[in-house]
Amino acid sequence: MPGLVPDEVFFEHLANRRFPAGHFIRKPHELDYLEEPDVFHDVFGHVPLLMNPAIADYIQAYGIGGLRAQKLGVLDKLARVYWYTVEFGLVKQKDGLRIYGAGIASSASESVFALDDASPNRVRFDLERVMRTHYRIDDFQETYFVIEDLDELLDLARIDFSPFYERVQGQPEYEPGTVLASDRVVTKGSGRYHDDKRRGASA
Repeated sequence: MPGLVPDEVFFEHLANRRFPAGHFIRKPHELDYLEEPDVFHDVFGHVPLLMNPAIADYIQAYGIGGLRAQKLGVLDKLARVYWYTVEFGLVKQKDGLRIYGAGIASSASESVFALDDASPNRVRFDLERVMRTHYRIDDFQETYFVIEDLDELLDLARIDFSPFYERVQGQPEYEPGTVLASDRVVTKGSGRYHDDKRRGASA
C-alpha cells in the first residue's frame, strides 16, 4: 500500500546509512507529480545521489538529527531543511543551476519547471530562512533554494542545529512563494504558474 514510513523508522534507517524505498509505483496520470514517494522516486531520484559521499553523509546526519529533533519537538523545522535540499534542492554550477533534489529529478515536468520556467523563485539557501518556510506537497514548488556546491551540505551535516531551533522558535513563518528583502535572490519568479492555478480554482 502507498504511504510514508513512520518518522522514527525512517530516521533510524537513515542514521544507520540505510535508505528505505517505496514498494509501489505511480500511475500514468501521476507522472508529473506524486505526493507520496514511490519506487521510481526513491530508486531513480535518491539512490544515484547516494553514491556521492557528500549526499550520503548529509542524509545520515539528517537521520541522526531527525531522532533528536523529534525529542525536542522541532521536527517540522528540520523537515523543511530536508524538503528544500534532498527533495527539492538546486545547486549552482559554472554553467548554470542544476538539480540535486530527488523530488525534482523524479518528475520530468518539474525538472523543466525548476530550471527553466520564469514562475518560481530561486533563492540562495539560508538555514534559518528555510526552517521558517512552508513548502508545497500538492504541486510544483513556488520557491527553490540554491546551494553553492555539495560541500555546503557537508557543512550542514557537521553543525549543531540547536541554536538555530532556538532562534527560529516563535518567529514568523513564511508562505512558499514569499520573497524577503533580505533574501539573496538568484532569480525572482513571476508566480504565474501558481497564480493561474489559484484563479482557476476560484473561478
